[in-house]
Amino acid sequence: MAHSPRKGSPARWAAVILPPLCLGGLLAWTADIFSPAAISPSHFMQRFHNAGAPGDGFRRAHAKGMCTTGWFDPSPEGRALSRSGIFRGEHLPVMGRFSLAPPLPYLPDNPAVARSLSMQIRSPSGDDWRLALVDAPLQSMRDIADAYAFFGAAKLDPATHRPDPVAVQAYAAQRPWLKTAFEQAKAHKQTSDLTNDTYNSLDSFILTDEAGKKTAVRWAAVAQEPFSPADGSGANDGNYLFKRLVQTLDQRPLRWNIVATVAREGDPVNDSSQPWDNADQKVTVGTVTFTKAYSEDESPCGPMVFDPTILPDGINASDDPLLALRSSVYMRSYATRSAEHKAPSMVTPGDVASPTLTQDEKGQ
Repeated sequence: MAHSPRKGSPARWAAVILPPLCLGGLLAWTADIFSPAAISPSHFMQRFHNAGAPGDGFRRAHAKGMCTTGWFDPSPEGRALSRSGIFRGEHLPVMGRFSLAPPLPYLPDNPAVARSLSMQIRSPSGDDWRLALVDAPLQSMRDIADAYAFFGAAKLDPATHRPDPVAVQAYAAQRPWLKTAFEQAKAHKQTSDLTNDTYNSLDSFILTDEAGKKTAVRWAAVAQEPFSPADGSGANDGNYLFKRLVQTLDQRPLRWNIVATVAREGDPVNDSSQPWDNADQKVTVGTVTFTKAYSEDESPCGPMVFDPTILPDGINASDDPLLALRSSVYMRSYATRSAEHKAPSMVTPGDVASPTLTQDEKGQ
C-alpha cells in the first residue's frame, strides 16, 4: 500500500512553495558549459535528493504518475511543416504519462501542484518522437547556472522539512531576467483536472520540410475538453486527479490538439524563460487520442525515459541550453532508479481498475 505523507513532510511544502518554481527538473549537464570537476549529473541527483526525492526506484522528478495509451493522427498542416514520417501516417501508437512535477512519489493531488504530460509517438518505419510537456507557461530558469542555483535554493532544512524561504526569494530577486516567467507562473490559472489542462514544451524545436526549409516552433498539447477552473485547496482523496482521468477514459476517449507556435523574427528561440509574441501563428499539426489508463507499476511507460531530445528526422532540438543539457541527467536518473528496488506507486493498479473517489473529493 502507498504511504501517505506526514504532516510537515516535503509533500506539504511542495504544494505551496516548490510548484510555482519547479518545472519538474527539466535540466541536465554538458561538459561544454561546466567541467566535470565543477558539476555533473551526480551533482544534480544530489540536489534532487535534497529537494525531497526519496529514491526507491522512482524518477528524480515527476515522480508520481500514471500511464496512458492511444494514437496520434497528423494533419496536412503538420506534413507541410516537417518531412518527418511521424506526420505521414495515421493512428500512430502513442504511449503517454501524466504526472505531478515535484520529485515526491507520494504527494497528494492538489490544485496548486504543477502537472506534466510526456509522450512517445512512433511511426511504422521506426520514427520515434518523445515529448516532455508541462502546464507552466514559461521556464523559471534560463540556463544551467540558473538550474543549479534553483535546486540549491530548494534544499530542505532537516529540522523544518521546508526550503529556506529567504533562499527561494533570493533566487528570484537575483535573476531579473526571470521576472516575466515568475509573473506568468503567478497568473497561470490551474484547471480542475488533468483532462482539461494544456501542456507546453517551453523549449523550442526546429522543423525541416521536404524542401529543406527550417521553422522554429514551441509545442503545446491543448485539451479538447472545456476549461474548468480548479476549486478548493486540497482533496480528501490523494489521487483524485488521476482517478478522474481514469473515470473519464472509462466513459470516452480524451483528445489533445498538438499545436505548434511558429516563431517569427524577434522571438527568443534559445531562451525558454522568455515569451514569444502573442500574435505568432499557431498550427495544429495533429491530434493525440488517449483511450486507456494504467498504473505505471504494470505498464511499459514506468521505466521509459521521455527524453525530448529523442527526435525523428525532420524535427531537431534548438540550441536552447536547457534542452541541450537534459539528456545526461535523464540517463543518470534512469540508471540510478533502475538499480533500486521499486516501491509501489501511489496510483495503484486497484485505483485504475476501480477509480472510486472518496466522498467530497474536493476537500470542501
